[in-house]
Amino acid sequence: MGRRLKLMRIAGVDIYLHWTFWIAPIYIVYIARDFGDRAWLVTGVLIFLLLNLSFCVLLHELGHALMARRFGVTTKDIIITPIGGLARLTWMPKKPNQEFLISFAGPLVNLLIGVFLGGVVFFSGGSLLPSLSFDGLDQLPVIMLWVNLVLFLFNLIPAFPMDGGRMLRSVLARRMSYYKATVIAGRSGQLSAFLFLIFVLWEKHYLLVLIGLFVFLSARFEMKQARLSQASEVRCDSIGSAGRF
Repeated sequence: MGRRLKLMRIAGVDIYLHWTFWIAPIYIVYIARDFGDRAWLVTGVLIFLLLNLSFCVLLHELGHALMARRFGVTTKDIIITPIGGLARLTWMPKKPNQEFLISFAGPLVNLLIGVFLGGVVFFSGGSLLPSLSFDGLDQLPVIMLWVNLVLFLFNLIPAFPMDGGRMLRSVLARRMSYYKATVIAGRSGQLSAFLFLIFVLWEKHYLLVLIGLFVFLSARFEMKQARLSQASEVRCDSIGSAGRF
């Protein structure tokens, strides 16, 4: 995965920060210039929010890792990037129910965080809707509440490389081959990426083009891996059949 910085080890899993993560704070400093005299305040608050978001992403990936451990699957490491995290499992179970639970565990963590923060804000008498004005860190709980709910819903999109894509594959794999299920989820990912690219180009959010390309290429990679896996299984079956004669 290129150069990375080891942060810690949790539950036997090494946690790394990918070098591209530093693009995010650099971009924050860049956009904060528009706030004039408040630029440093805005920069500090946004970087603090970035750290909180990265922590939630880490908990999300740990959800995948701990659920995978229940099925005897170990996790090589977890890598935090500026556009999310990656829990690298040694292998993904091809039993649909197991893959579904491992994939859903991550978004479920975000949902639980959102519900917890919602309870804290509600019972403390605060508003569950963030203010449109910039008020510093006093709105951190409600902001992170909605961030985690967005992460929960975003990851349920039924398209690779989101968790919803793997959940979709696990559901389809109950009625068709694992390869065909992967292709359908992969095509869904590529279509989603294509529509996203059209949107960000139309809105002139050019930096977000990288996210669209990442999603598109990740979906293609998943389909390629499934194709190689299917070819390998066919060769093994052919060799086994030949050996019986």
